[in-house]
Amino acid sequence: MELTPRQEQIISIVKTAQPITSKKIADKLQLSMPTIRTDLRLLTAFGILDAKPKIGYTYDESPKKVLNYQQLFETPISEILQKPTEIEEAATLTEAVNTLFIEDVGSLYVVDNHLHLVGLISRKDLLRATLNNTNASLTLASTVMTRMPNIFTVTPDMPIIDAGKLLLDRKVDSLPVVAKNDHKKVVGKITKNRIFQHFITIGLSDKNS
Repeated sequence: MELTPRQEQIISIVKTAQPITSKKIADKLQLSMPTIRTDLRLLTAFGILDAKPKIGYTYDESPKKVLNYQQLFETPISEILQKPTEIEEAATLTEAVNTLFIEDVGSLYVVDNHLHLVGLISRKDLLRATLNNTNASLTLASTVMTRMPNIFTVTPDMPIIDAGKLLLDRKVDSLPVVAKNDHKKVVGKITKNRIFQHFITIGLSDKNS
């Protein structure tokens, strides 16, 4: 995570005047408290600062903080991949809907006879396609999928921070993860929820250690 100049200033202030309240930090920056509230929340959430009620903020530069920073952001997504949910090209809309709800997922990956990724169907795609459709059991789900190469994929070696940025930039909930040496072979998926779960797990581990 790259800190902003203001966040760097906040850290410097805390280091030299800890413990220090948010009001005093804001006063030193000549800013209002609401202006720096997001910065303080971020720095606290990632363990750079520690907030103590009625005492203020402190800075901890122990090696543990550096380790957790690496665990949070630089871990490859191969460490937290989820199993992909695939359907065949010949599957009908009804079969796709059943699979989606049985597996409780937000998207389905359509594969061909060679198990190569050929398309992606989201929950929204299926909702639109089946609404008032009396032939869902006869319509191929592949008719409503987003086709390759219009699907953005990632590889298992991508750092979590980069995958998270892609999810945000592309405004999607998940991305297919393909083999590094075969970009047609799906090996997993990475989702916003899985990254969030990763952050919470590391945070709780750090808190209880």
